Amino acid sequence: MLQALSTAELQPTVAAVADALRELSERNAAKRVVFLCDFPLWKVGQLSGAYLQQSGFSVSWALLSQDELPDLVDAVICDMLFAPELDASLAQKRQDWIAAVAGSGCPVLSAVIPAGVDPDTGRASDPAVRSEITIAPGAYLRGLFFHDGLDRCGQIRPIGRAAAEGLCRFEDEDAKGLLPSRKRTAHKGDSGKAMLCVGSPKYVGAALLSARACLAAGCGILFVACPDVVREALWRLPEAIGVPVGADWNGKSFQVAIDALSGMTALGIGCGMGDGDVSPLIEAALKTQLPLALDADGLNCLSRHPELYGLLHDKAVLTPHPGEMGRLTGLSPARVQEDPAAMAEECASRWGCTVLLKGAATVVSDGRRTRIVAEGNAGLGKGGSGDVLTGIITGLLSQGVAPFDAACLGSYLLGASANKAFALLKERMLRAANVVEALEIWND
Repeated sequence: MLQALSTAELQPTVAAVADALRELSERNAAKRVVFLCDFPLWKVGQLSGAYLQQSGFSVSWALLSQDELPDLVDAVICDMLFAPELDASLAQKRQDWIAAVAGSGCPVLSAVIPAGVDPDTGRASDPAVRSEITIAPGAYLRGLFFHDGLDRCGQIRPIGRAAAEGLCRFEDEDAKGLLPSRKRTAHKGDSGKAMLCVGSPKYVGAALLSARACLAAGCGILFVACPDVVREALWRLPEAIGVPVGADWNGKSFQVAIDALSGMTALGIGCGMGDGDVSPLIEAALKTQLPLALDADGLNCLSRHPELYGLLHDKAVLTPHPGEMGRLTGLSPARVQEDPAAMAEECASRWGCTVLLKGAATVVSDGRRTRIVAEGNAGLGKGGSGDVLTGIITGLLSQGVAPFDAACLGSYLLGASANKAFALLKERMLRAANVVEALEIWND
């Protein structure tokens, strides 16, 4: 428990809380901070407030078990009402304090998780606190990222780093460490050779989006096995090499794609392939044991062929949204979303592969490690985002990034701001057409 730690051991937490409160106070032109504490965080509140007092802030504290609610007018509120074991005798008083904070209109910082939000499920009671900043331990609580939690926690700021095993958030520093710098002497063959099996007459755009994303992620040579109408549209992406499979996916086209698998370093299957039976292609791809990203129509086909589950391996990455996960597991989407982290962990362990369960906060698990990727915003909730994700993951797999890491990094890159993604990928994003475009601008 936090109250058992020494002052020195608490220092990172105290500093993070004090710095965030100072920021909120300056942002709201307030010099008064009120700490509302339950016993587990009382010591942290006292030390954090003492730091602020030294900087000239007016600080007051209230402990739930012994004090009355102080005046909250024109204050910045520090919500430290989290307690792993709630005292039933204080339940009504806690509710009253939470209601007062929720109705105060004051800026709020929460420690660990906003009061009133269930730490396991993220479901918010009525009332519940809505914070601008939440200071959270490195391992995090699941409730921060699911259901109401993600909307109520504001900006999440971690304290410390989590262990390699178990559940934690995938952070900026994790992303930076997964892509080694590319040598000046590198050539296209050093950067991977991927094949996407994507597209159909109805879904041409899905193929183009995934292919462009795969190249942007740094794939050196990209083959796109696709129906004729998609291949004709590849003039928009001249760096991609079309593999003609005929008018649409069928037995003959599967064999063409299967014959082209040899020599690849990674595969991506499923984006926009339509609702036909592509199981022969999925079976052949799984049997190669090559790194594989399986999405969309590929996942739907897999769900109709449970005999293929036994071919899944540790180099395969499945990227379902809740509806697709429901079809894969025979559960309703609502049941899948009750505890997304547990669902991803259980399925990854059972199937022996990496599972990326999409959502406002995406969960990636290989059965041992579980990461929450909470980048992005509601703008990604539209058609095409999943195709881009599959392309990015396939591109990363082709360069030798481990499947679990590729899934985490791919989701991070999809959700991160453009500036973050550009800074991380750097020269990997440069395509030959970009050079031509630059020359054209220069000549003008």
